[in-house]
Amino acid sequence: MLKRHHSDFKYAIYGGSFDPIHRAHVSLAYYATRELDLDELYFVPTYVNPFKQGRKTTPGEDRLKMIESILHYDESFRVSDVEVKKGGPSYTYETIHHFMENLEGELHFLCGWDSLLEIDTWYKGEELLRNITLVTGRRPGADDHDGMKKIKEFREKYGTLVYVLDFPPVDLSATQVRNNVKEGKPINTMVLPEVEEYIREHQLYK
Repeated sequence: MLKRHHSDFKYAIYGGSFDPIHRAHVSLAYYATRELDLDELYFVPTYVNPFKQGRKTTPGEDRLKMIESILHYDESFRVSDVEVKKGGPSYTYETIHHFMENLEGELHFLCGWDSLLEIDTWYKGEELLRNITLVTGRRPGADDHDGMKKIKEFREKYGTLVYVLDFPPVDLSATQVRNNVKEGKPINTMVLPEVEEYIREHQLYK
């Protein structure tokens, strides 16, 4: 059972495949820390996304190291290997429960626009909506009207706390990065230099 905790310490967890972590991920995290005055923000790469089990995912160790390489860009950035170490499909409910058990403070869950609008379909999604403060940013090209209508529904039905960040969306996906690498196209505008170097050095996404 999840229960909101409130304290002066504020943190967020940001889950995803991060295969690889790219500039849109970092931008969303950066704006979240600023707008919400977060003390810490944890990138939490999944072991296997339950909705992507049919796709080959880069080993967790590589995805963790790519995230570690960019943590110096913001003093609040952290990385957690809780899902990678656990193995198997990753469920947000279980990860949030882990953080609540091990880290005191006011927890926020940061996720992309599309993911937030589907939370009610997730494992124990209704309990998440009733007890977790959600943070997101609009996706470029997304239907704002339908999205905000869904968020309004969450607020009214479950009492969900939702923050929609005021930041310039970046039209970028990890699939684009992987495809560019496979096709020999540049990725320097898509990922930070440290991530590009790691991808080249370890011959990922070929």
